[in-house]
Amino acid sequence: MRVCVVGAGVAGALLAWRLVVEHGARVTLLAGAARPDATAASGGLVRAFERDPEVARLAALSLAELRTSRTLREWSGYRSGTSLYVLAPPDGYAGCAGPDGRVAPPDALPPSAERCDARRLADEFGVRGLPEGAVGVLEPHAGHISPDGLRRAVIADLVARGADLPSGRLRAVSCDEQGGGVRYRTGAGHGTADVLVAATGAWTPRLLRSLGVTAADEAVRTKVIQCAVYRAGGLLPPAFVDETSGLYGRPAGPGRMLLGLPTERWGAEPGAARFLDHEERAVRRAAGRRLPGLSLGGLTRPVAAVDAYGPAGRLALTPVPGTSGRLFTFTGGSGGSAKLALAASREAASGLPARLPPHTSRPGHVPITTTRRETS
Repeated sequence: MRVCVVGAGVAGALLAWRLVVEHGARVTLLAGAARPDATAASGGLVRAFERDPEVARLAALSLAELRTSRTLREWSGYRSGTSLYVLAPPDGYAGCAGPDGRVAPPDALPPSAERCDARRLADEFGVRGLPEGAVGVLEPHAGHISPDGLRRAVIADLVARGADLPSGRLRAVSCDEQGGGVRYRTGAGHGTADVLVAATGAWTPRLLRSLGVTAADEAVRTKVIQCAVYRAGGLLPPAFVDETSGLYGRPAGPGRMLLGLPTERWGAEPGAARFLDHEERAVRRAAGRRLPGLSLGGLTRPVAAVDAYGPAGRLALTPVPGTSGRLFTFTGGSGGSAKLALAASREAASGLPARLPPHTSRPGHVPITTTRRETS
């Protein structure tokens, strides 16, 4: 099986790595030009608890593999720690209200997780001012990683294993109906493969439009992610997400705290995110309300990037319509790719052969051929 993976964020790099290491596929990884992306900007929170059952399943599997693999722990810079998830009591959250009308988290908690009431949230973690009915999920064995560090280590291992990482940005793709494969062209040459997977994150809508795919912007939407690392003192919380305010964060070293809020900057052009002062001030205000024991100083690292948001709300391998089953996307992590990427990449790599058209070459048969452009 010959696969061309376009995009070398954490999702694309892990997918290429799984295909090579676990399935013996011949893989070309088109990284393109180095530029700011969501992998570099990610805060890297990892945990097992999520509202959505499918997202929770992938998150739990990813965390379990991370914690049991010394290699992945080292590559990702994994730091074990407590994760705190504060749930808001949304209207109509069926099946969660008790006899007294208070809303509790879902019953399907990770094995090591426990429910945490408002008093404990305030006394132990300094989380205050929560609306009536808000509760927490506490995971003692979660933590955070460096998605960028994991991406770089995986790519280095691919190079050591002889995978092809040609230079040049993808410029054209066509499906060869007679040959039963894909032809692609980069700025440095051209190649062929059985299948091409676009793990291109926020650049996916632009790529799909260039291929003539209708409703490209509806398939994957883009949005700016903004956060920052602050000098911090006082009562520093563990890694957390607070649904009631949108605030999220994690410790970022001694006397440092990473904090952010979701933005509403939809439809942003990839690679062109600006760090906005008024959004940063909103983070300070939210932290002042929810974490009054936390003292924030100046910024040490402002971060702004554009991420991809898919309809499934998670990383998913999706066929591109009208391409005879030869083109797929693997993107749409919706701001949470870091905690899903290990399991999602394994399942995508395992499921890809079954989704290919008949008579596609099997793993280990015919390598991708890459022809360099002649120069005079």
